[in-house]
Amino acid sequence: MEILAHEASGDKILLTNDCCPNAAMKNVFQTQFFTCTLRRIELYNQNLMQYTVESAARFLLLHLTIYNHTNEILSMFREDFYLRYDGEGTEAEEFFHVPHQFPDTYALKPNEEQRGCLAFIIAADTKRIVFSYTEYFDDDAEGKTYRLKYDIQQSYSR
Repeated sequence: MEILAHEASGDKILLTNDCCPNAAMKNVFQTQFFTCTLRRIELYNQNLMQYTVESAARFLLLHLTIYNHTNEILSMFREDFYLRYDGEGTEAEEFFHVPHQFPDTYALKPNEEQRGCLAFIIAADTKRIVFSYTEYFDDDAEGKTYRLKYDIQQSYSR
């Protein structure tokens, strides 16, 4: 997968290794309830719109498609998704009006698809990211955890 890096000198495309053992599903995972497709990764330096983070951090946007493949309305929450990077971890940032950002909560009708992005703040020198979702059930039981892994390299393509 290519990662679009927004820098003061212009946009660049970072090359990354997809670290998934199943090449057919390297940017997709399917749970009991929905299918999640990672369409694009964007990296920003310290500035995103009118928001600024400290120099040791940067913004990361994951552009997703979520498809409800059940026959019931599916409630989704920002906190459902988690990102680990170089040993640290974080939930997606609360909704702050980034274009196409998923709201903090939303519902998907049966067979409905929604496209949007999740915003994260990560360390500026991050080398690897792991995007994950863990199933939780009404009885507080924990199900399977799904992961998409990527190495972020410092080489650029034109």
